[in-house]
Amino acid sequence: MGLPFIQNYLPKDYGNHGKIWEIKAAGNGMVYMAAENGVLEFDGQNWNRFRNYKGYTRSLHIVNASTIYVGADMDFGVYKKDKFQKFSYTSLYPYRKNNNGVTEEFWGAYQVKDKIVFISHQNLYALYRGEVSKISAPARFTDSFLVNGLLYLADDRKGLLQFDGKKLNLICSYPENSQLEIAGVFKIDKELRIVTKNHGIFKISEKKMTPDISEVNSILEKNKVFSFTSIDDKYLAFGTITDGLYITDLNGKIVQHINKNKGLPNNTVLSLFYQKNGKLWLGLDYGIASVDISSSISYFYSDGDFGTGYTALINESKLFLGSNQGLYYTDWNNFRNNQKNPIFSLIKGSDGQVWTLETIEGNIYCGHDRGLFLVKDNVFQKINDEYGVSQIVPFRNNYVLTGNYKGISIYKKESGGLRFVKNMKYILGAVSQIQIENNQTLWINIPNYGIIRTNLDANFNPVNRKIFLDSKFEGNFPQIYKNKGEIIIVTATHAYKYIQAEKKFRSMNDKIGLTIIKEVLPGFYFPKKISPEYNFYPVYNGFAIEKIPNQKVNFLADLVFRKAKVFNNHNETAIHHQQSISYKYNNFHFSFIAPNEEGVEYQYYLQGFSDKWSSWSTKNEVNFLNLKEGDYTLHIKARKSNFSSETKNFDFTVKAPWYRTFYSYALYGLIIVAAFYFLRKHHQNRLKRQALDFLQKQRESLREQSEKHREEILIAKQKQMETEQQNLKEEIRRKTIELATKAKDDEDKNRILSTINCKIKEIEDTPNISKIRLGEIRRMLSQYLHTEDHTFEIQMDELHQEFFKSMKVRFPNLSIYELRLCAYLRIGLNSKEMADIFQVLPSSINVSRSRLRKKLGLKPEDDLYNFLNGF
Repeated sequence: MGLPFIQNYLPKDYGNHGKIWEIKAAGNGMVYMAAENGVLEFDGQNWNRFRNYKGYTRSLHIVNASTIYVGADMDFGVYKKDKFQKFSYTSLYPYRKNNNGVTEEFWGAYQVKDKIVFISHQNLYALYRGEVSKISAPARFTDSFLVNGLLYLADDRKGLLQFDGKKLNLICSYPENSQLEIAGVFKIDKELRIVTKNHGIFKISEKKMTPDISEVNSILEKNKVFSFTSIDDKYLAFGTITDGLYITDLNGKIVQHINKNKGLPNNTVLSLFYQKNGKLWLGLDYGIASVDISSSISYFYSDGDFGTGYTALINESKLFLGSNQGLYYTDWNNFRNNQKNPIFSLIKGSDGQVWTLETIEGNIYCGHDRGLFLVKDNVFQKINDEYGVSQIVPFRNNYVLTGNYKGISIYKKESGGLRFVKNMKYILGAVSQIQIENNQTLWINIPNYGIIRTNLDANFNPVNRKIFLDSKFEGNFPQIYKNKGEIIIVTATHAYKYIQAEKKFRSMNDKIGLTIIKEVLPGFYFPKKISPEYNFYPVYNGFAIEKIPNQKVNFLADLVFRKAKVFNNHNETAIHHQQSISYKYNNFHFSFIAPNEEGVEYQYYLQGFSDKWSSWSTKNEVNFLNLKEGDYTLHIKARKSNFSSETKNFDFTVKAPWYRTFYSYALYGLIIVAAFYFLRKHHQNRLKRQALDFLQKQRESLREQSEKHREEILIAKQKQMETEQQNLKEEIRRKTIELATKAKDDEDKNRILSTINCKIKEIEDTPNISKIRLGEIRRMLSQYLHTEDHTFEIQMDELHQEFFKSMKVRFPNLSIYELRLCAYLRIGLNSKEMADIFQVLPSSINVSRSRLRKKLGLKPEDDLYNFLNGF
């Protein structure tokens, strides 16, 4: 019936951080949202944002108030709070840098048993004990859903799958010749059902999908479902693309519909989340909405058809509504239509402001700005033309009192109607309220003047009047309230109880249990009871109806410290629980909140500073200035209606200033003793200092000589080492030249032997020589010629083993040829000498030298010889 209260947040309210793709809440009541520009945190008053990656944030999984897993574009990871209650991020995506060109959007984050699961269109990643494993999608994952601890995934070809923690199991395939897009999964009596984006709801039985016939199906097909959630396993919420939010019972019967025409900023619902305090959060294409669907308050807003409702009553199955435009009525039995606002009809002649409606002995009386009227058979009949009748109160069985612009009028009940008797004397001004204490005593409220308590004599004349001016009460719009025989004055901010023995009002510390009504008109604190089941409240551009008894949701949110900081005239800094703070920062600021709860009051006391609790207040910040050194504990608790939270504590210590510490006092004593001792031993100490100075100078002189001698020794050793190193280099060069010479000699020998081989071949051509013997000689010479002598290379390699190892560690891609080239360059051989050793042309050595410089990463100006000798 009607609409729940809708709180909208436009992009400018939360920092224009883009669309909201997922909404979740921590156990303490804090709400977190995956936005395009990071993770948003909302406590009901303040927005925070944190982001440590480049792409859009797509998904959230909240383990607790301190640990949040997030999925984003090309990344997923975890946020964890530090001791200062600040979140820090750690990426867990193993392919963050090397993605091989694959773009992954992680739009699903869940906990399945002891694993954290992240889902993209291409893959499923499971985090377990710090290790990430991957399962590829059969074709392409289109969405995922966690239902009663079970994770379901929709594949665009395979169908609906379930992840059991190790592998994917097929639940059912899509019907033939149909390509369904799944938007949600839920269970009814252990029977699995799916919500599709544009084909309604389906049942799953024996791995087959069959359409589920329900009232909402055609609407969902038309408006296309984008998001879905279940509500306490009793209701289903569908976020559509074109027509806002639909809420149904488990059988698909629509119980609520909210769209842009009914208060949402936008008709496209991208994400849904039901919080345990009864709020349904909607992430919209433009903005965010919070819908208090569990509240017993329903709101009805006018589209210009009835204006602002001021009063109402139910009579003979009709709801009469008095508004600023006149008196309207509608059929109460048809009033529960959740699809449209009720249709009200104006009673002819009732145009104008209606202030009050009362039923007296079966007759309906209307207090109008044009007088007092009787409403009978939808006919408006004037009784009296006293302007501005705002109160109609039965009195002393046979009389009725009415408050109007000029005071109070007295009527007598006669023949089923009312007869005007007279106007009450001495009561002047516009009377807005009459409260009867007993048959002799009235309380009268005259706005902008005060509250009057008076007795009435037999002729209804006021006697013994007592006036309490409005200025005596803090807050605006004082109203009189009678509770269990006690008279209470309630203002917008305070409540006062009348003490009969003292003949005056005293402020009340305890709440009087007022229902929280959004946008209620000023001064309307208490409802008008229109039936045993319903209360009525006037609100701007409409009215509200409260279902009674009010089934209030218990206080669910935890009390959270939002900020704790210390400051002085120049700086401020955050502090944490059980921290010790320097005395120069002995001014403290604390803010706290019961996240996303309405009508919460707070109370605190600072142990070590005071032993009394503060008064209850809606203020959720407190400052303590110039605290002395010592240990302190801030105790804070909250309450909502008659439900109180647990007390939260924040411990801290203020350090004493340095001049008031134990060590300082000890130092003061030592200074006094030392001063006395100094006066007594001044002369001796001076002599000792002189002796010490002389000894110190001698020590310094000896130290300088020792240092100088040590430096000379080090220089001599260094020169000796340099000489030995140079000698070793010359020896290596000499040995290398000898090896090269030997290699040259061997080459000459081979050349001579080759020549001899050729001569022998000529002899073979001579018939007089035995060919057999000459063949044997030739074979022996050939075998000798083809036997290679690697003596030079072996000896060179042995000499430079350590150098080769160092080069290989730093430049593993160098060949053996290049290593030997480095060795020859290191000992100073020129290109011609190395060409003879390698048996190549000198130009080839130059080319090899250029390639070597590139592999070693040398610049043109770098010296190759110095570089190689650095190893």
